[in-house]
Amino acid sequence: MIDSLHNSIFYEKPEVVSSAPGKLNLMGEHTHHSMGFIFSIAINHRAYVSLSSRSDEKFVVYSDRNFALEIFTKRSLDKIEKDQWITPTKAIIKALLDDGYDIPGLNICMASDIPQSLELADIPASVVALSFGIRHLQNLEIKDIELFRLCERVDKYLTSSHENIFDYMASALARYNMGILIDCKTFKYEYAPISKRLKILIIDPSRRNEFTMSEILKRKDECKNAIDVISTIDPQIKSLRDLTSDRLNKYSNFIEKNSMKRIKYIVEENERTLNFVIALRRRNLPLLEKLMFDSHLSLRNDYEVSAPEIDTIVDISATVDGIIGAKLFGTGSGVVAISIKEKTGEAIRIISEEFQKTYGRKPKIYVTSPENGLEVSSR
Repeated sequence: MIDSLHNSIFYEKPEVVSSAPGKLNLMGEHTHHSMGFIFSIAINHRAYVSLSSRSDEKFVVYSDRNFALEIFTKRSLDKIEKDQWITPTKAIIKALLDDGYDIPGLNICMASDIPQSLELADIPASVVALSFGIRHLQNLEIKDIELFRLCERVDKYLTSSHENIFDYMASALARYNMGILIDCKTFKYEYAPISKRLKILIIDPSRRNEFTMSEILKRKDECKNAIDVISTIDPQIKSLRDLTSDRLNKYSNFIEKNSMKRIKYIVEENERTLNFVIALRRRNLPLLEKLMFDSHLSLRNDYEVSAPEIDTIVDISATVDGIIGAKLFGTGSGVVAISIKEKTGEAIRIISEEFQKTYGRKPKIYVTSPENGLEVSSR
């Protein structure tokens, strides 16, 4: 598709085509602020990029999703407008140029079928596909981790999104039928198999997410305030990563109530995430179920990022035969559920009908299995 689009816009074949998937956190939401653990999968929706070289210094970019074309030069990158469709493209090219990589003019086509209404890393997938595509086309000598750090610079131009370096890593490094566990302290990662008997449901209640960036930062600050107090009492504790749930209560008299709730979620979620990986490897479905529902309860009660529609879907899912577990993802924009493959259709029907009884509408439900990450090829 992207090849023919490129040809129809620029009347030439692309030299390089790349794509990267959207991604979904199964466990470990919001733990990256405290150097925790995240367990993610790639989904079966992707961002696509095609590239061809130009003989001048212009960058000509066409977005199929926005039906828009924009032309810019290197000089124009001194000032990048925030939150425009072209912003991530300009920002990653600027990051490469600022680090001394010589990028000539390019024709760029971009397309994506990643749902934008949910937090499924639509922007990170596009940026990964573009940046790694440019590296391939120009034969740039830059390591993956260095490129991920450049990708992260895009975020300062996006005021309404919550991306971080681990979103870019998960999108690029994902593998078929695997989840990826990322250590946010060391940047090391490992994989855990997800049985082909399982399907992942992404459930969109079609609600406007009221959780703002300022509220995200507030919770981050509450966690930081708590760890500042704890590290004063015990200098060996440098981050929430260093705490266990058993040790939390000894600090409760010194920490403000809301901060205590926030760090309770983070510390316990780190433990749940590591146990989730163990449960997958042992195919322990009852443990997976408990960990997912416990994670949701803590996100709702301790981190306080849920919403009535989200809770309703999780509650319905808990009664459905074939659903292994369910929880909110992101900042409460949707629910992720794991189902037994042969029971997925019936589970979708029940969730849709029961949700409609309460809210008068059916949720959008996407079905995926863990997909492959970044793909780049010459044409």
